[in-house]
Amino acid sequence: MNTYLVESPQAESFMELASTNTGSAAFLGDPEQFESGAGPDIANAGIALRQNVAKVAALKNDPTRTEVQKHEAAAVLAERTVQALEKSKASIESRANELWNSAVTQSELTFAPKSDRGTLDSEIRQYLREQAGKPEGMMKIREAMKDKNVAGVVWHSPSFLLDINPANHQKLKVEVLEQHLPDAYKKVVDSLALRDLPAKYDKAINSVRTSFYNPALAAKAKLRVEV
Repeated sequence: MNTYLVESPQAESFMELASTNTGSAAFLGDPEQFESGAGPDIANAGIALRQNVAKVAALKNDPTRTEVQKHEAAAVLAERTVQALEKSKASIESRANELWNSAVTQSELTFAPKSDRGTLDSEIRQYLREQAGKPEGMMKIREAMKDKNVAGVVWHSPSFLLDINPANHQKLKVEVLEQHLPDAYKKVVDSLALRDLPAKYDKAINSVRTSFYNPALAAKAKLRVEV
């Protein structure tokens, strides 16, 4: 026996999973696994999804509504759910940007070039360029980055001045933070993790719109003759 209004395997599967804590966490993220600043927004999204899925399930056997009325009500629940997910998604995106910008600001303040270190920085860049072209060069660069002066040059120098591939240079900059600014590094890691969530929310929103109700049946409610 089908439990929900939309009787397709895809819809049934989504609704069954979304009704559970484990399933909603799979769709929207587990608040315990992400940075605490975004935790409440992720938790609220999961609660909204589970509660409204339960209401749609209750509509299935509502004896006071016709089939059209059930789908009309489910459409309202779908829109309510979408609004909640969109709100949480926007907050998550904002938090990810906030963490990223905070980490960059902290890093720039720590590793900004100083006029009295110009000669030293130039010599360090020369050393890094020499190592970059050698088979074991990256290993030596990573070893040298334990020195904060070298780490600073890696951070604030453009890739082309170091003769290091931009992608590899970006990895080195992240390692600089891990070694010398663990707080900023954590913000970067947390930010990147949060940036993966919006795409999941978009997918969940699409599933809500296709699994809660049948648009054709819900639309028939507009044909009702008022007396």
